[in-house]
Amino acid sequence: MSHEFLFDLRDLQFVLFEHLHAERLFEFEAFREFTRAEVDHTLQEARKFAAKVLAPCNAAGDREGCRWEDGRVYVPQAFHAVYRQLQESGWMAVSTPPEFGGAGLPFCVGAAIGEMFIAANCSLSMIAGLTRTAASLLIEYGDDDMKRRYVPPLVDGRWQGTMCLTEPHAGSAVGALTTSATKRDGKYFLRGQKIFISGGEHDLVENVIHLVLARVEGAPPGIKGVSLFLVPKLRVDAEGRSGESNDVTCVGIEEKLGIHASPTCAMSFGENDNCQAWLIGEENRGIEYMFHMMNAARVGVGLQGVAMGSWAYLAALDYARQRVQGVDMRNIRDPNAPYVLITEHPDVRRMLATMKAYVEGGRALLLHTAFCLDLVENSPDEALRQKMLNRAELLTPICKAYCSDTGFEVATLAVQTLGGHGYLKDYPIEQLLRDVKIASIYEGTNGIQALDLLGRKVGRHNGALFLELMSDLDAFLSEAQQLPVFGPSVATLRQAKQQLENVTMNFAMMQMSGDLLYPLLVATLYLRMFGNVITAWILLEQGLVAQRALERLWAAADVNGDEARAAFCRGDDEGRFYDNKVKTARFFIGQLLPQNDGLAAVIGGGDRSALEMHF
Repeated sequence: MSHEFLFDLRDLQFVLFEHLHAERLFEFEAFREFTRAEVDHTLQEARKFAAKVLAPCNAAGDREGCRWEDGRVYVPQAFHAVYRQLQESGWMAVSTPPEFGGAGLPFCVGAAIGEMFIAANCSLSMIAGLTRTAASLLIEYGDDDMKRRYVPPLVDGRWQGTMCLTEPHAGSAVGALTTSATKRDGKYFLRGQKIFISGGEHDLVENVIHLVLARVEGAPPGIKGVSLFLVPKLRVDAEGRSGESNDVTCVGIEEKLGIHASPTCAMSFGENDNCQAWLIGEENRGIEYMFHMMNAARVGVGLQGVAMGSWAYLAALDYARQRVQGVDMRNIRDPNAPYVLITEHPDVRRMLATMKAYVEGGRALLLHTAFCLDLVENSPDEALRQKMLNRAELLTPICKAYCSDTGFEVATLAVQTLGGHGYLKDYPIEQLLRDVKIASIYEGTNGIQALDLLGRKVGRHNGALFLELMSDLDAFLSEAQQLPVFGPSVATLRQAKQQLENVTMNFAMMQMSGDLLYPLLVATLYLRMFGNVITAWILLEQGLVAQRALERLWAAADVNGDEARAAFCRGDDEGRFYDNKVKTARFFIGQLLPQNDGLAAVIGGGDRSALEMHF
């Protein structure tokens, strides 16, 4: 049995400091106290915490699950001591500004740490993650009294934060909600039900602070009439102490395919008409405020896909490096041929290369997006801030949907690599497969992300966001073609870029002609195309960085000639790392990016039979 936590810290460091050059952030006032060495040390300590504290109770939490009794929810017993360590160590607030009790690290570093923690224990990490984003929303939009009373206990983990959007009849159609807010004597009181509320009730914290979307009586219909309220489980006095019940009840928890140790609650507000709520910001602007939390959560969900996919890939790689089965196919007719490791079988190598490419491409995409948001918040250059905001907005639905889809695909390939053993609980992969599936569903299903990308982001400002991205890709390809080793890869990516532009232009023409349904029919295929192009671009960027690093290593070691350089890479850890980076980029562009040819053919084919079927 092997449930050892595995994580590629070297790749994480490569993305942050060799690819993104995140140390540039340390020039800004908010991060001047940090150095590369300090951040490296923090990442190493986070890796140890994930491996020694979070991961050991992951399987036990999955087996025990959560329990609901008379309105109370009990999480796995092993989580209690671990959660206290999570609080006491300060990991819950690494990116929260220091003035609110956090460590003040850049968001991209917090995301990197978040990936490790999610991989080690997704269920427990969700509790901390939602609380952190709830605190962030209150810091952004709450009034001074909210910040004083509620933010400190959220930041230090004494209280839980949630986001309450979904209702039984409305699902993802948030504008159809019926939870109502009535104003009496200058106070708001809520009545309604919300479902699928992660962390809505549990015994790790003394209070739960719900951020609830509701409609004030007399508000406009649809999404424009939705307001956002702060609703504590226990009312909080002027000194910030929890007190009497606020008529908020958990009426049940869901039995789920995965994330068994994360309580997914159905919540009732105001059964006794005594659920007091505090308006955040202004009435009828609730969805605007909630998007602050939702967008952060969508990047977090993308991290879940990469994180659990990463552990699944590394577990499969570890198994493949030890599993002896079959002979080298070139010696298949030799009855005396020795058995070999399954890493020698081409199909296993294909699966391992595919997993590696999706994990490393997804990690870089997510950290790049987080880095863009750091620039938005901290750069003094207004033009750069706007460009990075545009970039982050365009990439967010891809981060969420593409990375959660490929994370599940990676976990599936990991099971396949182990064969029958992958289907057993003896290894962590079957749990990772179950746990990661939800990532394509919550925080807006991946179909909704595709509609957001095509319907809202690509067309914004007459396509300016998309065109700016394509212009930057053109500039990169001009640089990349200067390295002969990437000649075929550059040509393939350039063709895929043109293909994406053509498909996008055709969608714009359909919209102008009034054809609204067909683009929606193929929007998910379009997001996959888009994600493949962005991932190819990012992996090729990494390939260029790695190739130049290799050339420096070869020069320092005075190694010349292809055979000598290949031997050097096999025997040197850094050489092997960089050489694999180059080959991962070439593999993705050579074998996975051409999927776009088929996707483009389907989209361009115009088949409308699904719209015409009788369901």
